[in-house]
Amino acid sequence: MDLAEEYDMELIVRLSNPPAWSRAAGDEIGTYAPPDDVQDFADFVSAVVSRYKGRVRYYQLWNEPNIYPEWGEQAISPEDYVELLKAGATAARAADPDAVIIAGALAATIDLDGTVTAGRNFNDLLFLQRMYDAGAAPYFDIMAMQGYGLWSGPTDRRMQPRVINFSRNRFVRDLMVANGDANKPIWISEMNWNAVPDELPDKRYGQVSLEQQAEYLPLAYERIRNEWPWIGVANTWYLKRATDVWERNDQPEAYFRLLAPDFTPQPVYESMKAYTQSIGTTAE
Repeated sequence: MDLAEEYDMELIVRLSNPPAWSRAAGDEIGTYAPPDDVQDFADFVSAVVSRYKGRVRYYQLWNEPNIYPEWGEQAISPEDYVELLKAGATAARAADPDAVIIAGALAATIDLDGTVTAGRNFNDLLFLQRMYDAGAAPYFDIMAMQGYGLWSGPTDRRMQPRVINFSRNRFVRDLMVANGDANKPIWISEMNWNAVPDELPDKRYGQVSLEQQAEYLPLAYERIRNEWPWIGVANTWYLKRATDVWERNDQPEAYFRLLAPDFTPQPVYESMKAYTQSIGTTAE
């Protein structure tokens, strides 16, 4: 926190990944699984928010609760997530009335099997509607989602529920408006394009060249600025990793990076640097 404040950086603090002791089944139910008792989570939220009152404003409660493995080795449950959100938000606001609560970022997916015992992922739009049906609205100030472009660019304007592209946030916006939440913004928790090399077989996140990645990310920010005033913050994933373990293990996640582990700037870093300077904004 001292270093962030020294460089005038405001943090979004994500609270998730409870320890094994908070679950009777430990890590057997998944290292990302929620605690058995949501009050344990609420106590943790209260402790963190109390500690950083006046220094941190924005807290995101959980991440991607609609996909595997972020809800553990169990069925996805929008209703159970809302109970966790309620407990966490109530504790945070009691500790700091100025705390701003961000709902756990939803991952874009068209899968429909997540709420069965062996399920893995559950459609983000259906998940969000069931959040509203379970009474989630009073317990978050900002809706979060992921904004990956996958196989098409930032100007892809197709709008089909079973097409996952950069325009998908418009479906989330429409759903929020239909549920009386037109005044709440959407924040994009993660967005970018994957410059995975040809020789890597795993292309689950799509594939673009380094040059395309460098072109697409600034265009994405420009589209947000020009077309979507209800998106307040859009975060790039990610600046760099501490080591090259993803690259050494042939993980496609390695190629969302703006900087290599040795701090070598990728073309997308240079293009974003030029873009932010052109609009008078500091890159974050």
